[in-house]
Amino acid sequence: MEKKSSVDVLIIGAGPVGLTLANSLARCGVSVRIIEQGETLQREVRAKGLKPRTEEIFEDLGVLAKIHVRGQRNPLMRFYQRERLVRELDPASEEANQPTADAPYRGTLWIGQNNTQAVLQESLAQRHVQVEFDSHLSTVTQQDGNVLAQVTHAGETEMIQARYLVGCDGGHSSVRHLGGFSFLGETLEGECYLNAGVELEGLDPHTGHYWLDAPEGLLGLTYLRYDQQWVFQARLSSNADDLSAETCQRIFDERTGLPHVKINGMHWASLWRPNIRMVEQYRHGRIFLAGDAAHVHSGAGGQGMNTGIGDAYNLGWKLAAVLHGAPEDLLESYHAERFPVAQGVLASTTSFHEKLTRPNSGNTQNFIKASLSKDADLSQLGITYRGGPLACDIDDATGIRAGDRAPDSPFIFASNGQRGRLFELFRGTHFTLLTFADGPVLQLADRYKDIVHTYNISRGVNVSTSSDHALLDIDGYAYHFYGIRRDAVILVRPDGYIGLTAGGFEVQPINAYLHKVTGR
Repeated sequence: MEKKSSVDVLIIGAGPVGLTLANSLARCGVSVRIIEQGETLQREVRAKGLKPRTEEIFEDLGVLAKIHVRGQRNPLMRFYQRERLVRELDPASEEANQPTADAPYRGTLWIGQNNTQAVLQESLAQRHVQVEFDSHLSTVTQQDGNVLAQVTHAGETEMIQARYLVGCDGGHSSVRHLGGFSFLGETLEGECYLNAGVELEGLDPHTGHYWLDAPEGLLGLTYLRYDQQWVFQARLSSNADDLSAETCQRIFDERTGLPHVKINGMHWASLWRPNIRMVEQYRHGRIFLAGDAAHVHSGAGGQGMNTGIGDAYNLGWKLAAVLHGAPEDLLESYHAERFPVAQGVLASTTSFHEKLTRPNSGNTQNFIKASLSKDADLSQLGITYRGGPLACDIDDATGIRAGDRAPDSPFIFASNGQRGRLFELFRGTHFTLLTFADGPVLQLADRYKDIVHTYNISRGVNVSTSSDHALLDIDGYAYHFYGIRRDAVILVRPDGYIGLTAGGFEVQPINAYLHKVTGR
């Protein structure tokens, strides 16, 4: 007999994107289930770099400390032509990779996707939600007010009724197929890559080793300290029938001329071809797509997983808000905000990919130049939703604009002199209202007091108050980062982006904005 159940949100796919979304929803008190067709947590390292914006997301979700234990930041990179070292790059020494008061994480944190998933899965379990492995989505049917999903597990069938269903199930998404989404673009049929986890001796594990100009195609080796294994990546001239340590050794010998390096074993291996595709809509009714289910592209620049995590973080608070009474049309802003981001990523990664994959044609210099260029924002800190449906600038009182990422900044609590950071105040599921003035904290309508945390930021150093909501910007960072020209208010969304900016202290525009977004 078919089992029946119901849930607020059903997530298909337990990779980093699905797990980020599940954590975001669970901490908002939303009932959520997450199913995964794999039998267990995957071992393969498909993505291995977290960008600064993703670290900020993970700080907000409370998992960053455990992520840092398993990762390594900005390791050295060595570039070769055959056996000759031609360039050593130290990303940690680059000015662009130095942490600043407004952006505490810079550069790239190298960590295997498997470890990112493990940390997120552990966090989700602490929120009393377990990943349901070996579960397969068979059918999806939309009805008024819900989605019916037929799922098979261990030979048994269950019909799950969900208010919303989100496909986070990767480039071969069953949700995308069953939901009738288009997936326009191209497959680069002429390119094939081997990705493998290997045991190796003879190379310094404290640095990455790269042959980008080998006539046979690029080769890269990166050591993941926590996993104690090397990630071997190579372009192939044709499909490899034998995915083995011996195949990796042969490729290495052909392209490097380093006889002392031995590959002694293999943990996993796969082949892949670059695809450049995306959907036309992120939403069909009550079905949503996020991550690779919605957009796939070259891995150049390390944007894929990070963009998907950004999708999940954007969608999570909106789904929770609607399930708690916000207007349904709030969900339309998900496509409006994230679709342009994916378009930009597809364009930039395709260009980057073309500069790195021409055998024997200066790929090393192209990589270094592109990576260090000030125009190449690989951090994702510059993503903005300016001009979007949730961006409201009342006037020009602030240099920062609605839709921009809200910067971090240090401050001092006026009540006790202790130091804090704005990111610590943003952490959670609430909105944050910042008033910049030497005055009292702004008072909103009572109906918003449980979902909006309000703070006053003053430049003064002689403010005396017992309020924990009075902050001193004695270093001037907050006023500078937010571009404060006169008395102003800034409303920060639950996902750390700015919803509203305004000069003065008129409460009505803020109440109107919150009513529009929350329905209260």
